[in-house]
Amino acid sequence: MAIRVLYIDDEALPNSGEAEAISKLLSLPGEFECVLELPPKTFSDLAVDHPDALLVDYDLSSAPEGGDPVSYMGSTLASEMRMRQPTVPIALVTRLPITAAKWQEQFLRQSSDLDLIIDKDDIIRTPEKVRASITSLVEGFSALGEVEGQDWDKVVALMEANEDEGNLLREAGPPVSNGLWNTPQTAKWILTVVLRYPGIVYNELTAATRLGISLASFNLPKLRELITPAQYQGMFCDDQVRWWRGRLFNIAQGLLLKHEIRGAISEQFREAYRKEFDEPLEPAVCIYDGTPTADWVCHILRAPVKQENSVPYYPDSRPSVMDQARVSFKAIKESDSFDESLVDADSYELVKSLWE
Repeated sequence: MAIRVLYIDDEALPNSGEAEAISKLLSLPGEFECVLELPPKTFSDLAVDHPDALLVDYDLSSAPEGGDPVSYMGSTLASEMRMRQPTVPIALVTRLPITAAKWQEQFLRQSSDLDLIIDKDDIIRTPEKVRASITSLVEGFSALGEVEGQDWDKVVALMEANEDEGNLLREAGPPVSNGLWNTPQTAKWILTVVLRYPGIVYNELTAATRLGISLASFNLPKLRELITPAQYQGMFCDDQVRWWRGRLFNIAQGLLLKHEIRGAISEQFREAYRKEFDEPLEPAVCIYDGTPTADWVCHILRAPVKQENSVPYYPDSRPSVMDQARVSFKAIKESDSFDESLVDADSYELVKSLWE
């Protein structure tokens, strides 16, 4: 059955340009239907039927031909829809750097009423990727909705976590109170905590770097086959490929033990892999000094870095069970995104010396 998405935009008129183009780009016959509608004059005019997902334009201030503009923003409509249809995922469609101030963008990204923020330009450039993200959101919400009201263990099972991983998930601040949880808050936690911060699961770059190898080597067929058992296959897994940290390290450590190699995984995994498969792996090269072996990822530059060439960084409120964020010396010296107020007191003197 095709996924039916309702897209509300104040420019939802025939031959109206961008809104209609976005609807057509997202639609795929037999698989994905994006229905374009004008915002209702009042919330009492909202349709009673439930779409599989709701897309809402941020700015609804344009008046339709021959009519008056609505008196609310897209985020306000999202809040109303969340209360009426809590198991329907909601995405804001906009160009935030243009339409919202920085504090407004941060507020919207943290809103419990919005599950996804989609840039209109992303839809125009790569509609298939946006369509896949919405589909993953719909499927995840549907899976959670089927077990809502049951024990938290049902959520852990949907994430396909083992016992150790389930324990780590409980340390990551899940939205459970007195044994009760709900679909939108749980989905938000999975998407913006568990899958966002490295520590319980890793994305490709972090997984490769923690193994001490380059991203190119990480994508070699034999290597990918070796680590397949560590791949995250739970809810929202279609957004991007990720790996369970514990399973990944267990596989790597098992290879080291098999070949009687001692030492840190980031330093010795390449040698163990070479002995096992007679195939070399490229090392992860540090973004700061240009030499191997990097074992962490710079939070700002999103590139491998040695721990010794970086300092702890505190840009967010990630749970303590997650990996610590670190920022490379290169980012400290060269990036405008670096904020010295986000380093600890022990690192501040080092930061100042790098600026001299």
